Amino acid sequence: MASDRRELLFKLGNLGLLALGAQSAWASFRFAQAPVRYGAPTRKNLGPAERFSGSGRTYVEEAGLFVVRDPAGLGALSAVCTHLGCNVRTDLGGGYICPCHGSRYDAQGRVLGGPAPLPLVWVKLVRDAKGHIIADLAQPVAASVRLKGVPT
Repeated sequence: MASDRRELLFKLGNLGLLALGAQSAWASFRFAQAPVRYGAPTRKNLGPAERFSGSGRTYVEEAGLFVVRDPAGLGALSAVCTHLGCNVRTDLGGGYICPCHGSRYDAQGRVLGGPAPLPLVWVKLVRDAKGHIIADLAQPVAASVRLKGVPT
């Protein structure tokens, strides 16, 4: 009877060690597979190219961009002020103005006045297989770079 109890305690001890080992292995595996996020996605689907037909500029709120159509094609200008990150608005003179601190930009995003230290950022546009315009916010381009061949 004593040996039965001893055997039961021995098996329970081994079972506890096995459970502890399994839990440690699982914790190590989860640590190696940590769900790290590095921020919001940098590629934004702006919709079909027809959305930007005609000349002028269209504000795309979900991407924080002004899509500009001119004879050279489509370009995308960030609506984020380079001073403190407020969203700029269109100005009656054809440029942009920051309503928070008064920075002013021309139509190409160059600083005209106010506390903004840098011009607005132009970002790369590409067209996907469905004909949608995709903006890559992590890829700045020169103000002259346009996506060509987009139907008007």
